[in-house]
Amino acid sequence: MNTSSFLQILEKTYYPGFFTTDKHDLAHFGVDWGGILTPNPLAIVFPKNTEEVSSFLKLCSANNINVVPSGGRTGLSGGATASNGEVVLSVSKINSINEVDVSSLTIRVGAGAVTQNVHERAAKHNLIWPVDFAAKGSSQIGGNIATNAGGVRVIRYGNARSWVLSIKAVLMSGDVIEFNGDLEKNNTGYDLRHLLIGSEGTLAVITEATLKLCPKPENLSVCFFGLEDMHSVVRLFSECRKAFFQISAFECLTDVCLQSSLAFTGLNSPLETKCPIYVLLEFEDQTRQPDQLEAWLSQVFESGLIKDGVLAQSPREFKELWQIRESTPESILTGRVVLQHDVSVPVSKLPDFSRSVLEKYKNDYPDFEVFVFGHIGDGNLHIFIRKPEALDTATFITRCRSSDTDLFDFVKKFTGSVSAEHGIGLLKKHALNYSRQENEVQLMRAIKKAFDPKNLLNPGKIF
Repeated sequence: MNTSSFLQILEKTYYPGFFTTDKHDLAHFGVDWGGILTPNPLAIVFPKNTEEVSSFLKLCSANNINVVPSGGRTGLSGGATASNGEVVLSVSKINSINEVDVSSLTIRVGAGAVTQNVHERAAKHNLIWPVDFAAKGSSQIGGNIATNAGGVRVIRYGNARSWVLSIKAVLMSGDVIEFNGDLEKNNTGYDLRHLLIGSEGTLAVITEATLKLCPKPENLSVCFFGLEDMHSVVRLFSECRKAFFQISAFECLTDVCLQSSLAFTGLNSPLETKCPIYVLLEFEDQTRQPDQLEAWLSQVFESGLIKDGVLAQSPREFKELWQIRESTPESILTGRVVLQHDVSVPVSKLPDFSRSVLEKYKNDYPDFEVFVFGHIGDGNLHIFIRKPEALDTATFITRCRSSDTDLFDFVKKFTGSVSAEHGIGLLKKHALNYSRQENEVQLMRAIKKAFDPKNLLNPGKIF
């Protein structure tokens, strides 16, 4: 079917406002936060509920129209990008947030519910949905689930997968399925819910989910430390794991990241000493014994691991230290062309991996601006490469293909993953074989065919 005919069908079938072909909307909803790919969608549709998603997908299936599901588009791998005339299905209007079920510690939400809004609803009951990251003010729950989002507190709470009780989703055929049905225990064959979590919108369109909540941690503290190198960072992490407190976040950023964030936020450096790398440590102290914390801090300073450090003394300082870390990616991306990598290796291999990677960039790509930050507790580093001002974008992207190969060779050497958080999407397809065996990929293809035999839903992503 030609595109104009399908648009006419949409106009006859649905109410005004259900879809748009406005060029600004096409540009906005047709691409994710990565920004490197060029959007080219046919239209953007805004269903208000599961029933409208079902009827729309059934219509698309009958007319062989490709569909790209879209949430808050905060991903960095092109998974929500429509580059080849697909129709983008935005779940932004399916944004209901029900009241918290305090007996089961759950909450039912629409896929378009903004992550931060869910956090705020849970907070009214002194509860949290512990999937948390810098983009929570824009990201949506459907996308969090579809990418198995992690964030800054994975070390304590795990990824989104651990906090999703049930999922309502629509297959490309239009069939609606409730996966798991809000049951904590349901040992009746394959748990298909977990196939959708992390599937990047290639198997079904998530429309609703029941999320698991937990009590809000109490007596949280935040420290910001300056260290010499990644070896010191991993050693400090080991010391923290043996300490009396419960780690909830252990983040790192290099000095170039700190300077970028400070310039972006207007904040002052929390430390007097300039260091090559920094750690933000958040922990819960259930002992509530200040003398014990003071003794531990004295110990790690005396060990020589830390060159400088500060403990937040007020809610304002707590917030500002976190603001430095959470503003880092936006400060690097704003107004510039940036290639983003999101890799992971075992924690014990982080020092040798990061040293090898940074030496390679320094020796072979000396004009690239390289920013490294991430989540030490789960071995996840974000490596952002910002285009030099003097280099045109086409040349930069060409050179990045070469540097990507070098980076992924290191990822494979250190038995890591080419995508720890943001998925494969379009931008990492060429690198999937660095982290997955061919027989694994063939199984994934078979699963995709079972859910979407005509390959109409988010086609070309992952494989």
